[in-house]
Amino acid sequence: MSELAMMGGFGFEVSFSPDGETQAEALAGRMRQAAAWIDQQVGLPWAPSLFVVGPEDWPRVSMGVPYGIPHVGDDRIVAGLDGGPLWEALLSRCAPHVPAGAWERLTDVYGDPPDLRPFVDLLVVHELGHVTHGESWAGEPAGLWLDELASNVILHGYVEQVEPWWMPSLETLFDVVRDTPRRLWPVRDLDRMADTLDGDWTNYLWFEFGLQQLARRLWHSAGSKAVQGLVELLRGPVRCQEEVLGTIATYDADVALALRRWARA
Repeated sequence: MSELAMMGGFGFEVSFSPDGETQAEALAGRMRQAAAWIDQQVGLPWAPSLFVVGPEDWPRVSMGVPYGIPHVGDDRIVAGLDGGPLWEALLSRCAPHVPAGAWERLTDVYGDPPDLRPFVDLLVVHELGHVTHGESWAGEPAGLWLDELASNVILHGYVEQVEPWWMPSLETLFDVVRDTPRRLWPVRDLDRMADTLDGDWTNYLWFEFGLQQLARRLWHSAGSKAVQGLVELLRGPVRCQEEVLGTIATYDADVALALRRWARA
């Protein structure tokens, strides 16, 4: 375990493992841009600290999340210096079931063998999206997937408008993984998304990628209105799933239908 270093100049605290200065500076710059964009969309109540750490420092700053999975909680966003073994496990699980053409597309974007860090590094924007409404609807089945969907719409909108050259890095992985055979993913019911946090988390990522596909459609249908509407839902009182789907249908009826049919899609 090492002494974390710090850097300033971003409007929030940035701490990093000794060999992580370049990565920390890059992620902090993205987070600063994303904070400004999100604030224009829906308002950002506060800016958390950013920790960019290696596996030896991860246990003391993370919140029980596997190494390499960016996440937010308490007063911080935590990211790894590299993608970490979970992303490799995800690719290993999917690789035998990905058609040759889709795998070629994957390696065209991420290299051969695939290096997913460009995708993982974008997820700090997703995590910042959670800050827009805090821990609302905690424990509610619809709350988890709605929370993730809202942050995914924010992520897609940000990349498309602010860093569009990273769009292939954002979209290719979730398109390829989400289209693998459903038998690979034992938990598929939308209201059981929390159950996928057990085990190796790859099933959880399948859920995230499916929501990211729908987030892309919501952004293209309604843009900032979709961001504002989903965040306002999460800032308000708990609604039943049908009420949530009714609101989403006002932005894109096909997305609401896909969510309703999630377990069979």
